[in-house]
Amino acid sequence: MLIFINGLSDDFMKKYLGILLIVVLVSCKDKKVSLQDESTLDVGDFIEFFPAASAPYRIADSNLSRKVSDSLLIPGAVFNKFIPDSVLQKDFGKSAKVKIYPLGRIKEKGKGKETYLFLKAESGNKRAGYLAVFDEDQEYADQVQLVRTGFDRTTSAYGLLDAKFQVTTYREEKRPGNELKFKRNVYIFNTAANSLTLIMTEPNEEMIENVINPIDTLTKKNKFSGDYIKDKYNFVSVRDGRNANEYRFFVHFEKEKRECVGELKGRARVVSKTMARFEEAGNPCSIEFLFGATTVSMKEVGGCGTYRDIKCFFEGSYPKMKEAKPKTTPAKKGSE
Repeated sequence: MLIFINGLSDDFMKKYLGILLIVVLVSCKDKKVSLQDESTLDVGDFIEFFPAASAPYRIADSNLSRKVSDSLLIPGAVFNKFIPDSVLQKDFGKSAKVKIYPLGRIKEKGKGKETYLFLKAESGNKRAGYLAVFDEDQEYADQVQLVRTGFDRTTSAYGLLDAKFQVTTYREEKRPGNELKFKRNVYIFNTAANSLTLIMTEPNEEMIENVINPIDTLTKKNKFSGDYIKDKYNFVSVRDGRNANEYRFFVHFEKEKRECVGELKGRARVVSKTMARFEEAGNPCSIEFLFGATTVSMKEVGGCGTYRDIKCFFEGSYPKMKEAKPKTTPAKKGSE
């Protein structure tokens, strides 16, 4: 309520109203976003809910044990609305009750740049930190697990987004005799593929771990969508694309006793009734996928050395895994 007092000068009133306007604008700007009303929430609100931060930004395993206020808790339905929960499901399982908290938000400077969101997930004594990337149109692009605790015997781990916007994940283990084993991966965001791309890995000894399929929970309604699997370390995962002329895929293979590893995620364009091809402008890598009734054959037709070791290629035939049929409940006698 404004109270005007007779006798005050016009200059004083203008100054008073100017100060009041600044206070109102600042108050509106600092108003916190609420995630409770999912129906009216848009992606901009979701991104703004994460506190602003700056690069370099580091999450260590020790950070995950710090208590975060439940007032910052992201409802599961809201999280799933903007970010696929495939990585969370791989870590915590489909039935676990997982709490998700925002940690930080970094927007790369410049027009049309990406936004990086850091978040923490926990269930019981298990905790994990993740990085999700949204593209220039504020659409979800990709995510990667940075660090986790309570899952295995890892003794030290961290994730880092540096000033050059390279993403590093590092973890180490102490073996009997105080022998130290470590693994470091470095990723960059590939705007052409709209995903994080592994550009370097540096183990002093390969650490056996389960492969996380980042597109596992995406839809697979199209004819050739599904999982083509030799074993848990050699598979081609295919999911529906943005339209009928595109498929999303994730390939992981390990050969020669895991001395030759390859991995690639991207989009393949349909070029015939049974073939799709991965290729990007400015990228020499090109892969053809030939689909049969129960298999997919993969062939590297352009140099993909960035995504694999030097002595192996994206090639071979993979059998399609049969989809489990949903269980039906027998009708009771006398029912129609």
